Amino acid sequence: MLILILVSYFCHSAIGAVVPEYTNASVENAAVACEINPFEGANPTPLLVRSTSFVYPSSAGRRTITFAAGETVDFACPGGRLVLEGVSTTLQVATASCVSGVRFVVNNARYLWRQIQCSVNPVTTARLTGNSCESNGREAEIGFAVTTSRFVRTIQICFNQATQSPIYTYYDLIPAITQQVRGTPRPSWTQGTGIFTLTNVNNLFTQATQRVTINALLGLPTGSFNVIQNNNNYFLSRGHLTARSDFFYAAQQNSTFQFLNALPQWQTFNGFNWDQAETDVQDYAESNNVNLQVWTGGFGVTTLPHATTGRETELYLHVSGTQRSLPVPEIFWKVVYNPISQRGVALIGVNNPYKTAAQINRFCDDRSDLLPWLNWQRNNQMRGISWACTVTAFRRIVNTFPDIEIRGLLF
Repeated sequence: MLILILVSYFCHSAIGAVVPEYTNASVENAAVACEINPFEGANPTPLLVRSTSFVYPSSAGRRTITFAAGETVDFACPGGRLVLEGVSTTLQVATASCVSGVRFVVNNARYLWRQIQCSVNPVTTARLTGNSCESNGREAEIGFAVTTSRFVRTIQICFNQATQSPIYTYYDLIPAITQQVRGTPRPSWTQGTGIFTLTNVNNLFTQATQRVTINALLGLPTGSFNVIQNNNNYFLSRGHLTARSDFFYAAQQNSTFQFLNALPQWQTFNGFNWDQAETDVQDYAESNNVNLQVWTGGFGVTTLPHATTGRETELYLHVSGTQRSLPVPEIFWKVVYNPISQRGVALIGVNNPYKTAAQINRFCDDRSDLLPWLNWQRNNQMRGISWACTVTAFRRIVNTFPDIEIRGLLF
């Protein structure tokens, strides 16, 4: 007789808590009755959740999810309805029980995994939590409202209301991340409601608008292409803090397109060294089969010389009289932490392709040579001069993220 196994789990409760997500690791030691590839179901695919966490493959290198006979999982369609074998129900979420193979009991009837879908793509919610965070910030979260009292989070944010910018974001990186769904359509960026006082953040990021704003700050003609250039990567992108590729499911990836999760980032840096760092961290999680905790943010305000005075001038995407917001960060940073070994590293990149190595303050010693898993071109100015530090040394300058216990470098 198959033994019903209750899969152990962990979930988020606060920024920086040691909280790996649900996996089905315990099923490995039981008789597997069901096994599904979550990307081979009908579209739109429901969320696979338990409590307030997503269900993932049990280990690195795996894409399928296994269940013991009778084991349950919730299929959720936030913002829509569950559709069973082409028939729409009144349910936004339903508990399914594994029968065998790809068969589940849902709503008192048996269905194949490919017969279970949502009426619409799961709808992302971005909201303030009512809590405070570092640097007098306001805590926010991005995720899915499964019910009015049940929220499944993808990203936590510490938001600076004065600058209208995130101080940092936080997410969990799973070992199976390299098996993620790929090639899904990119959604439009959105700013949510009740968070930003700026009415149209997206417009401020457009190349036409940012060119006018930056040129005015630097005393350049309105239409000058000297800084915000044309037909190349010398412009400010909507720089993800938590990357789209940091998530396993399509709905999670779509949830990253919130301005709570973006800072102005030079595309030269965004598409090269920072993209490489994101890939390297994901590969580290997979090759070491570990859950990682990751904080990402910006620090300082980058400058360029004024065309007339030569004075170094801070860059912003929004200027109204004497009020300035949406600063262009001087650096982007990413703290990567293994909560089991308590080892971590701070990855740092210069967010300005016009700054030479001689103009950059490397405020902590570079430990990149000790990290063979890092593959960036750290001294390439166009790609973004970058370096890696111990978390302890980094915190002496940048302390706008939760204090974590560090026992060494993340080799």
